[in-house]
Amino acid sequence: MQHRPSHGGTTAILLAGAVLAGCGTLQAHEGARLPAAERAVVRADPVFSAGLPVEVILRKAGEWVVPARHAAVELAPGHAVLLVDCRVAATGTTARFAVEAELEAGRSYRLEADATAQRCEGVRLVPR
Repeated sequence: MQHRPSHGGTTAILLAGAVLAGCGTLQAHEGARLPAAERAVVRADPVFSAGLPVEVILRKAGEWVVPARHAAVELAPGHAVLLVDCRVAATGTTARFAVEAELEAGRSYRLEADATAQRCEGVRLVPR
């Protein structure tokens, strides 16, 4: 009987690493880190959105490019323009959206897809 190595453990470790890699918060404003009461935080859900296998990926916050390892950005309050990709797992398609919002100091927000299992129709910013 020949022993075959199991790849299930390796796959789980790689998946966990990919999820954790997207957990960092990027400071997307000039100057020192703002106190919690003076900043707004926007998070993109790296794996699922609205209960569907849809990935929401934050690409830019204003002029700041958001590296793939960051799932959230810290922003100064006020007007923000976010560039967001929405990827549907079932079809492998990606749509890009610009989300504009007025962010309040001390608040957290989540980017959420408006999608079906076949396509992404939009992305909205939801207060948490």
